[in-house]
Amino acid sequence: MSQFPLALAWALAGGVVGGGLNSLSRWLARVEEIEFRQSRTDTLVMPGLCVLLFFLFAWQLGPQRLLFIDSVYVAILVQVLAFDLKTRYILDLVMFPSWAIAFGLAFLTPWTPYATWPWPDWRTAPVAALIGGGVFLLLYLGGQFVFGTEAFGFGDVKLAVFIGMATGLSNLRMVHALLYGVFLGGFVAIILLITRIRGLKEAVPYGPFLVIGTLIILFTQPP
Repeated sequence: MSQFPLALAWALAGGVVGGGLNSLSRWLARVEEIEFRQSRTDTLVMPGLCVLLFFLFAWQLGPQRLLFIDSVYVAILVQVLAFDLKTRYILDLVMFPSWAIAFGLAFLTPWTPYATWPWPDWRTAPVAALIGGGVFLLLYLGGQFVFGTEAFGFGDVKLAVFIGMATGLSNLRMVHALLYGVFLGGFVAIILLITRIRGLKEAVPYGPFLVIGTLIILFTQPP
């Protein structure tokens, strides 16, 4: 029970962060000239997710440095998830600064030395980012070549770079996060095809599934 007061306070902070994400998203959408209109229900998504996730992470991690680091990642991932579901677009003005934020936080993340081979510190983050981004770039180009459309959006490539930077190679967290996302997205895509909600040539946005996969890894697998 000792973690409960912290978790509750952190959840309240998450609600404030989520409200700020709504305002930030509307402003950035105007800057990038993307239509982003929120209903009353829509305005509850980011704060609600932040409250829930901040509570869960604080309950599990307690008052330690990793709680702050993971909470920053949670805020970024919640924005990507909610915005992509609404617009099917991942904002460049979110992704590019997020790369720099994740790289900076990699210097503070308490990596497990024996699990970050070949380098025992922050240097695994950019390597993981290059691997993740490179794989999804190939998937993006392959989707265009095979299907004549985007099997993966280019925003997913930029998101994969961020995921690699945020998770690193420690315990293969980057690999697990991306695989979870791909498997979840593939499963949902198959269901949509079977039920004929989507056609074979209609792309399914993978961004939300990559976000979910990353959140699972951040929560269950320490660096």
